[in-house]
Amino acid sequence: MQDETILYHPVTNSFVVLNPSAALVWQSLETPQPAGVLAKQLCAAFAGVTPDQALRDVETALNQLQSLSLVEVHQ
Repeated sequence: MQDETILYHPVTNSFVVLNPSAALVWQSLETPQPAGVLAKQLCAAFAGVTPDQALRDVETALNQLQSLSLVEVHQ
């Protein structure tokens, strides 16, 4: 579990394990940022990730975090 980020959700008393790309998204959300900016960060952090794939991954991570009530997504 060294390369994983684990979040605790006190309302549901549950844990969420994030993979490295979702963890980067989570950590980058300390300051709200558009998905496109987060995708650029993924491209810079992970070799071989295309901008389109990075944007899909960011959107998936944000949707999942939102569905768990861990973030609010503003359009």
